[in-house]
Amino acid sequence: MQLRITGWTLASLVLFVATAACSAEATPTPAPVFDMTPAGDPARLRAGEVYRTLDADWTRTPEAEALIALAREEGAVVWSGYDQAQGDAWCEGFTAEFGVACTGRGIGAGQLVTTLVTEAAAGAPVTDVVYLSMSQMAQVLDRGLAAPVDWGALGVEPGRVWSSNAAGAGAAGVGAAGAVGDAVGVTQSQYAHFVNTDIIDAEDVPRTVLDWLDPRWEGLICAPDFLLRAGNGFMALYYDADEMVAFHRELIDAQDVVVTADCDPLIVSGERPLTYMGYGLPDELLDTGYIEPFWGPGMGVNLFSHSVLADAPHPNAARLFTAWATSIEGSRLSWEAIGQGWAAFGHGPAELVSGRFADLELVYESPATFQERGERTRYFQEQLFGPGR
Repeated sequence: MQLRITGWTLASLVLFVATAACSAEATPTPAPVFDMTPAGDPARLRAGEVYRTLDADWTRTPEAEALIALAREEGAVVWSGYDQAQGDAWCEGFTAEFGVACTGRGIGAGQLVTTLVTEAAAGAPVTDVVYLSMSQMAQVLDRGLAAPVDWGALGVEPGRVWSSNAAGAGAAGVGAAGAVGDAVGVTQSQYAHFVNTDIIDAEDVPRTVLDWLDPRWEGLICAPDFLLRAGNGFMALYYDADEMVAFHRELIDAQDVVVTADCDPLIVSGERPLTYMGYGLPDELLDTGYIEPFWGPGMGVNLFSHSVLADAPHPNAARLFTAWATSIEGSRLSWEAIGQGWAAFGHGPAELVSGRFADLELVYESPATFQERGERTRYFQEQLFGPGR
């Protein structure tokens, strides 16, 4: 028997096949599932939280008093750090207190360590005291560029003292084995998300990592390139490192996240009313009156430290400056200059000072974590963006 297909039957068959194909194509792809179970040791990750409670002021011991005359004989001290305004504030306060001339040098984060290494190699040191994040300070300490000092004898709270190697007092943790070390913690600052409350109510913001995948945030998020990578050094200590890489691939693609050098203009204008992984308490945002910070579990709190360089042209003035900067007055000057101070003195965001951060399970930088954080930052960067970024 010959099979006959009419034109109507053929058209119907084509329509059926096309409909079936479209139905198959329309099958939604299952959403990826991420395991956001905290992976790090809570006690280790919160070791640096002790800095929130170290509230002893600087003590002017007899050894510290003896430094004053020696510093005045040297006649000067040079501070190098990230922010010119901070350096200027500290220098003005130090000179007023001790009558020793002080110069502050603000140098970009990417150039500061390189500058110190270059000057040391050339035998032309300029800096006496350097101010760095813990991870960058470790690069200075590990090169032998810092001078070990008995800070306890100079009236510094022993718990602030640390070192990145076994020769230093703080190698095993905060304030371990006394107060001899080559770095002294002086301020804290924290990663923060930001929201434009003219567009999004503050109570509606994402509170957990997975909340950022809510479809309603699509096209509304900006992430600062450097801070996204650096901040995930902390996140990948709290959560599994590979989960963080996979999650951020999904976040960037599914939510059309803009990753750029500076998100401030976008959140201020409202074009991107959410900033993912910002930093600190920048006046240019908070002074608007409608941009607010918020935090989530796993975000980092940095520790910034001072160190006296081994080839400091003014070593006595450098030691006096570093010890004095751990005072309540030193913290106040930094807080008023750049919004970054010592939390236990009350110089910090209300959430850090009042203890609300303690409920968020943030990662507080300490000698127990900073080296691994650097490794996690590099891993996150290479896996998500590729080598060389």
